[in-house]
Amino acid sequence: MGARVLVVDDEPEIRRVLRTGLTARGYTVETAADGREGLERLRQAAPDVILLDLMMPGMPGIEVLRTARTWSSVPIIVLSILADEQSKVDALDAGLASLQVCKSAGGSRRL
Repeated sequence: MGARVLVVDDEPEIRRVLRTGLTARGYTVETAADGREGLERLRQAAPDVILLDLMMPGMPGIEVLRTARTWSSVPIIVLSILADEQSKVDALDAGLASLQVCKSAGGSRRL
């Protein structure tokens, strides 16, 4: 069994593409459609890494980062199409995120 990956993204197609690609490469994948569900899955599934979208309705990714960091040190890779580079830099500089990856505006067509 491969490493456990938690994908937290509000776009179903992004979750599907990431699950398919990662599973094909031997990873075990859990998904969550929003920040609150992502935090619950983090508690339950104890993933080895999280792929987290910053722009989600309800609880934004940056809040998920801040909350998760109060009790977990799991590596978190930020996925975002945010044009605001400062938000991504802030997450990295604050030590909240481990890495930042940009999603294209075309989303899953290019994944």
